[in-house]
Amino acid sequence: MHKSFTLTNTSSIELNVFQFGHEDCAPGHRFGPAVRQHYLFHYVISGSGTLYTDSGEFTIRPGEGFLIYPHDVTTYCADRQDPWHYMWIEVDGLMAATIFQQCRLSRQMPVYRPQHYRPEAEERRCLAEIVAHEQNDAWLKIIGLSYQFFAALIANAQREQPAAPAEKTRHLSKAVKYLESRYHEPLSIGQLAAYCNLNRSYLSRLFKAEFGLGPKEYLLQVRMNVAASLLRHGSAAIKVVALSVGYDNQLHFCKAFRQFYGVSPSAWRSGEGDLTSSIEPRLMATASVDTDIAQQRR
Repeated sequence: MHKSFTLTNTSSIELNVFQFGHEDCAPGHRFGPAVRQHYLFHYVISGSGTLYTDSGEFTIRPGEGFLIYPHDVTTYCADRQDPWHYMWIEVDGLMAATIFQQCRLSRQMPVYRPQHYRPEAEERRCLAEIVAHEQNDAWLKIIGLSYQFFAALIANAQREQPAAPAEKTRHLSKAVKYLESRYHEPLSIGQLAAYCNLNRSYLSRLFKAEFGLGPKEYLLQVRMNVAASLLRHGSAAIKVVALSVGYDNQLHFCKAFRQFYGVSPSAWRSGEGDLTSSIEPRLMATASVDTDIAQQRR
């Protein structure tokens, strides 16, 4: 069951709560590559899954959690044999960065590890109570519970975090970092392969083995998810959004966006469409992606 809740009152400058909810994921359920505008913390109740960031690949189990930082490109996927059930909370504010530092979290190590795992842990109880709310007029109680939740996380955080894991594949790490840092440029897969000093076919096999997507589709997902976030949460003109994700032609961008999400950029901005559609995106055919990349270079 998927449940989310968005507050209309964000008057607390120290800690703003934007959204929270929970999801009991299907085996292999995947979200991303995507970009968030605020801090997004997931707490795993049961099962397990994997988080993919620029810093590596992280497995998360019950009682643990993971943090997605604003503007970072991330992907996370439920285990196929034992998929996770998690709760989440999305926040920002002046205290947010300090809170997560005290939880022993960083971009290099975004996984929360508790000192002691207990099914009845205080942090789990507080977050479950937050998620149970459905009334917007309870915002003050929700803010209070949020402070309790983070205080419990801090109190139970491991004093020493294990070292971040090494990248599974050096070449894949180099390719992913290149795409996710330069998606706003007119890229081709030939350029990517040359940059990594790899054969295009071998590069495609690496991506498909790790993400289930080829490098062209991965780049398209990154661009479309960043564009969707900019449209939904910002006020920049569509032409500016197009340029921000690597399209110098607004018509080509609008066509690609509609094919990916099923709605136009302007309709998306007005509230139509759902970012969770990026879990199983309507990807273009390979030939269409190649054509689109070529058009961007003109």
